[in-house]
Amino acid sequence: MNKRGIIVSVVGLLMIIGSFAIAASLLGSDGFDGEMSIPSLLEGMFDQVTDNTQLQPGESMSFEFDASQDTKNILWGMQITDYQSGDKVQVSITNIYGDKFGTFQSDQPAFFETLKITQSESLNFNVENKGSRTITFVMMFTKNPGENERFSDPDSPLNKTLVPLAAIGILLILGIIVVCAGVIITVFDYKKRQNSEYV
Repeated sequence: MNKRGIIVSVVGLLMIIGSFAIAASLLGSDGFDGEMSIPSLLEGMFDQVTDNTQLQPGESMSFEFDASQDTKNILWGMQITDYQSGDKVQVSITNIYGDKFGTFQSDQPAFFETLKITQSESLNFNVENKGSRTITFVMMFTKNPGENERFSDPDSPLNKTLVPLAAIGILLILGIIVVCAGVIITVFDYKKRQNSEYV
């Protein structure tokens, strides 16, 4: 019996198991409890991180960020730390004069955006809970990420954690593809063997 399909499937399965094992070693036990914190995972990468904040459905809360001192752009984001399917938020950005700089909606556990700064001022980030349940979230801000050594330093949390995780994700996808290919080869070989028996 031709076992090439089984061998290919086993290789793919080992790739999948290996990717999960490496991810577990990188994230630790806290990474799989459903409440993985991006600020903790990327500690020191942000200029300002808010406390965990609870927000009732339909309510909103504002956070201020100082975009002065030669700020050219801002990387900002938010994470719903207790995310569940159906959660949705809207973030509106204004200055002290009420000028609008954009409105963003998301139904994902976390998202990041960049904002170009044309003049030094304080910005107001108004977060509104558009979902049907109370959420807990955190906001993150950093100035001039393109010029920030924390993002280019090879020893930074970004390069030590997120880059390997991206590679692990690719390995996981490849593993799944290899398993599927192995199954297809096994089925093909089985049908070929069955047909040869009737010849």
